[in-house]
Amino acid sequence: MSTVVAAAGVMSSTPLRVLKVVILLGLLVGVPPFVDSPYVTTVLISALMFGLFGAIYDLMIGYAGLTNFGYAGFIAAGAYGSALASFHYGLSPWFGLLIGGVCGGLMGFLTGVITLRLRGLYLGLTTWFVAEALRFTISNTPDYTRGMLGLAVEPFPDLFGIDFARGNLLTHYYLLVVLGALIMLAMYLLVRSKIGLAFKAIREDQLATESLGLNATKYKLINFTVACFLTGVLGSFYAHYLGILSPTPEEFGVPRTVEILTVCYVGGRGTLWGSLFAGFLLVGFQEYFRELEAWRLVMYGALLILIMLFAPKGLAGLKKYVW
Repeated sequence: MSTVVAAAGVMSSTPLRVLKVVILLGLLVGVPPFVDSPYVTTVLISALMFGLFGAIYDLMIGYAGLTNFGYAGFIAAGAYGSALASFHYGLSPWFGLLIGGVCGGLMGFLTGVITLRLRGLYLGLTTWFVAEALRFTISNTPDYTRGMLGLAVEPFPDLFGIDFARGNLLTHYYLLVVLGALIMLAMYLLVRSKIGLAFKAIREDQLATESLGLNATKYKLINFTVACFLTGVLGSFYAHYLGILSPTPEEFGVPRTVEILTVCYVGGRGTLWGSLFAGFLLVGFQEYFRELEAWRLVMYGALLILIMLFAPKGLAGLKKYVW
């Protein structure tokens, strides 16, 4: 009897979940043209981008327990991989999305082979060393990467008659919505698969998982590589949307990683979707307090500490009250 009731509950909840997703997508698609403000559209692009970066970071730390203090370096790998392919070899920025993903995934795979036998703080510090090594390499090779002089990045060319000129913010926003939907769908399917169950088991108790015959390092490497590939794809979009790249700490260093880590924790670890809401909340918070400049990072840190102490489930923990 209880099985029948549970099955009925699942069947009835599925249309409701679909309706919620449709409502959210409707808001994402409908708000920018309704508001018709370049400033608002720019803020929405930043919010959605940070939310997606936070969700990808959550795939690592929330599902497999992998700490990556060098996350911004993997964004740089995708961004510079795509930008340099276009700048030096004339490859289309559309193909650059794949190139950025491959660069991010390859860097993640190589880093994972070296580091994923480590745990906790040691893993986090090693990823930070790798990311900083990449950033300093970019800074010190101006003949190829332009270094601190700044690398001009080609915009996306027109596609199917749609204008992707850099000043056309709405088309970039909708492109990001499409990329974001594909990225979220890919991660959702992954964490709901048998591989996703292995991720969760490793996060809860790696020794117990290995005692059952699962190769924990293999599954952590899968998680890390997939997350870095998706990060590279989004990093490629960031490069062609922004138009110029410079390997500053604010763009590809610790400050950027702290911002994304904060989005992930505020959204709620192990949820994926929570980071999307946190992205909109924190970017709005950042814009409101823009005059504080560097003090915003202090406020980010304080907010992160408060969330970890008093609301460990983040915004996702409020789901039963507001959604």
